[in-house]
Amino acid sequence: MTLQAQPAFLTTPGLSLLYFGGKGGVGKTTCACAAALEIAQRRRAETVLLLSTDPAHSLADALSGLALPPNLEMLELDAAAALERFRQRYRGKLEEIANRGTLLDAQDAQALLEMALPGMDELAAYLEMAEWIEQQRYGCIVVDTAPTGHALRLLQMPDLISRWIKALDALLAKNRYLRWRFQRDQRPDDLDQFLLGLERTRRGIAELVKDGTRCRFVPVTLAEAMSIEETEDLLQMLDGQGIMAQDLVINRMMPASDCAVCRVERQRQLRALATLDRQPAQARLWALPLLADEPRGEALLNVWSQAQRLDPAALREQGAPVANELPTRVRRPASLPPPSARLVMLAGKGGVGKTTFASATALRLRAEYPDRRILLLSTDPAHSLADCLGRAFGPRPVAVDTGLDAEEFAAEQAFAVLQQRYRDELRGFLSQALNNLDITFDREAMEQLLELAPPGLDEIMALTRVIEYLDGGAYDLVVLDTAPSGHTLRLLELPELIQEWLKLFFQLLLKYRSLLKVPELSRDLVELSKSVKRLRALLRDSRETACYLVTIPSALGLAETGDLIAALEQLQIRVSGLFINQLTPFDGDCALCDALHERQAREVAHAQQRFPRLTQTLVYRQSAPTGLDALRRLGDALYCPLEASQ
Repeated sequence: MTLQAQPAFLTTPGLSLLYFGGKGGVGKTTCACAAALEIAQRRRAETVLLLSTDPAHSLADALSGLALPPNLEMLELDAAAALERFRQRYRGKLEEIANRGTLLDAQDAQALLEMALPGMDELAAYLEMAEWIEQQRYGCIVVDTAPTGHALRLLQMPDLISRWIKALDALLAKNRYLRWRFQRDQRPDDLDQFLLGLERTRRGIAELVKDGTRCRFVPVTLAEAMSIEETEDLLQMLDGQGIMAQDLVINRMMPASDCAVCRVERQRQLRALATLDRQPAQARLWALPLLADEPRGEALLNVWSQAQRLDPAALREQGAPVANELPTRVRRPASLPPPSARLVMLAGKGGVGKTTFASATALRLRAEYPDRRILLLSTDPAHSLADCLGRAFGPRPVAVDTGLDAEEFAAEQAFAVLQQRYRDELRGFLSQALNNLDITFDREAMEQLLELAPPGLDEIMALTRVIEYLDGGAYDLVVLDTAPSGHTLRLLELPELIQEWLKLFFQLLLKYRSLLKVPELSRDLVELSKSVKRLRALLRDSRETACYLVTIPSALGLAETGDLIAALEQLQIRVSGLFINQLTPFDGDCALCDALHERQAREVAHAQQRFPRLTQTLVYRQSAPTGLDALRRLGDALYCPLEASQ
């Protein structure tokens, strides 16, 4: 059977929106850049946009000064700038809607919108992209998304915008009724037209992302067990949303080789791919090879010419058990967190091994401090702790080992519980009030009040869970497996924003206490406010918080690490050490391994020059450390003995 020579998304003429997504660090940016260059070359009469929605942008680093074709534009979406444009364009209309529709006075309504707007950066940026599509400004938009969890939030944005529009529409309901009641005027006014325009834009992109002839989502993965499992979850969620994924890219495939390292690595890849059994029936698998040099700059022009179609049936036949495994090799082990530490964070670019290192760290700390109760907590929306530890977890702590529990925190569920509690309490109070015109409409408007909370309030609840556990005495130490860089920074910056929003909400509850009695919600928000304040102090205390970064020896990986270090310094969070993962051991008999080793050695030397005061631990490629025994061995290798650390 002759297999198709190139992925269809490169040659489909009517394709107007192309997403590349998947676990962090798998090569989404490389694939997106290479696809945009190829599509621009094929569709010269159209303008193509290469767009990054990842808060930790790397398009410019990947393109590395490459001169773009005249019909290709590149944009690293600045959500803050998009928000400012949104403010300038719509501030007056939003304030007028709030003034007309709520029991709040003009000053309170304006303050509420000002507090909500800073958290609406992603929404504003998404609406901007939706308008470009509606106006047909570009023939095709190629999107380099954030890692899986936040890419799914992007795809769910039409539903989030719909809820936000409904909240604004509820504020206008009373005014709309009064115009009809006393003026018999049912014509949409300028505010109605504003909301209708937003809804039209939202509906257009919602229809587009589910149109398989105009929109495709291309998952990118590595041939590794954890990447494959996350990709299967992603495919299942895409299918549930009606979004087409006809092509699946397997990046960095090892070539067939007599080299012992390459042979073991390739066999492990084939074994991992043999488990890929939840892809759509018609999905096509494409392999891109592991290259000695990073595919940056001009090398991007040749990426898709090296793609090879894979036969799933043949993969299952080749995925035999591996006889030999790669040993754990670590140079310059890191110092353990101090005995006073109560919070240990593992952070970095997606796909570099944060979850593995967080799990290994938790087990090592458990061995060093047998009397301490330790929790391993994931705040990444695309959880992979269960895959790493080889057991299932839920939204509550589950025992992993004696004295060690693990939890994958479900931030959206926690916020949904808070919202429902507010609605139930508000309805109970308003049902006792007079059923007059004001109460009828104010009930619906005030029920929507939490929809104007800053996006990210759900995620900050994941971090305040840390304070709940530590101050409540449930645990002595929490090890945090964080989301990839861009969204970790957003999460760490949120306490300042959330604190201001809570302050305003309290002022409103106090000012309108005769009209808006929600004592249980008030108590919840008081506790949340206290936790946020305690969290800010904890993060900045180097005696109680240790932050380790994980990266890989590539130009893109180290560039993002530098940005993360600078941002953490701005937040007054001290970095305790840097793990450089996935180094290639020197073999001497393999041209590919030797070339990789030489290139990575240059990157390590550059990292030592760039971060001279930071302890840098070198971790070489090894067999997948899944399961408690393998993770314990890794934890023992990653850190110095306690006496040496002190």
